[in-house]
Amino acid sequence: MDCIMSLKNKKLIATMIISFAVSSCVRLYNGSFAQPDFKLIQPDELGPTVEKWEDGARTKGNHNEFEWWYLDAKLEDGSLFVCYFYKVHFIRDRFFIGMNYSSKEYGEIFKLKYFKKNEVSFAKDSCKVTMRNNYFIGNLKDYKISLDPNDFDGFGVDIDLSARLKPYRPQDGVIKAEEDFFAWLAAVPDGEINLELNINGKKSQLKGDGYHDHNWGNTPLQRLFDGWVWFRGKTDGHTVIAAELNTSDERGGYDIPILYVANEKNGMIINRFGQDGLFTKYSNKIEGLYNKDNEPYFSSFDLLTKDGCYVKISGKDVIDNTNLFKRAGLPWPIRWAMSQAKIDPYYTRFDSNLSYELDGNTEDGYGVLEVMDLK
Repeated sequence: MDCIMSLKNKKLIATMIISFAVSSCVRLYNGSFAQPDFKLIQPDELGPTVEKWEDGARTKGNHNEFEWWYLDAKLEDGSLFVCYFYKVHFIRDRFFIGMNYSSKEYGEIFKLKYFKKNEVSFAKDSCKVTMRNNYFIGNLKDYKISLDPNDFDGFGVDIDLSARLKPYRPQDGVIKAEEDFFAWLAAVPDGEINLELNINGKKSQLKGDGYHDHNWGNTPLQRLFDGWVWFRGKTDGHTVIAAELNTSDERGGYDIPILYVANEKNGMIINRFGQDGLFTKYSNKIEGLYNKDNEPYFSSFDLLTKDGCYVKISGKDVIDNTNLFKRAGLPWPIRWAMSQAKIDPYYTRFDSNLSYELDGNTEDGYGVLEVMDLK
């Protein structure tokens, strides 16, 4: 009898330890249950003109701050290139560059490189980000982006990006819940790309269309959002940026849609932010990419404005599908504890079709659809 009781006690203690570990991981990841809600009225003080300093460093390196500068390019041969220069200040300071290149000749190439604090620099007056010999430099009109093949296993690029459209941000580009915030600036909604590709010494020149944005904040994203969808694309006549942010239940559980449409002739045509006559719909549930217990996400995203603009985005080929805990190098025991709490974040990117309709005219195009599942 004593042996049986001892075994039961051991099982009980083990269960309690596991439960405590799981609940501790969940609290660490999600934060407090008592968090301020997002408000319907958001910052709107900067005015319509974007200044160069807005694409410079906006964080100081304080605990929980993060920031990244992003570029994607659709090239004339059908290939896609994406890169992002990151700084994060969570448990410790980390600085890294990630890149994806997708082409018929080379298939899918993904690289991630970390750098030491004394190897990086960030200007405040304009976009000037350097990580060793890699850089992302520009002034809202012209940018140069370079990846050193010595840092990326023989993969290198040198890019010139020239803006065709003025920078865009919805209001101040900041979404706040009291002092906690996330911010976004589309510094180059659409631009001309000239790219020199260097793969293991084989160089080639390519042209295409490019996009650059800049994001920053002061709170881990999962403590603000359950996830989001985001899209950047083009037709022959228009550039389209579309998104919907899904705020966490602790923050009010709001969905915040965004739609921007512009072209070189007329500038900005549509600027919808929040529940301002903008309606969204999802279809085509994503199958086979996530664990079966994950929340449902969809690869088709439709937006309709009250004055009749209709945008349909249809994800096709998967460019990137990543378990974010694995990519971040989180130890297996912590990943296991998170999975027991049904926290299993994924990031997925699709090469996509685009349809844009206004006043009875329809245009077809292409773009990149991003699905972020933070929970």
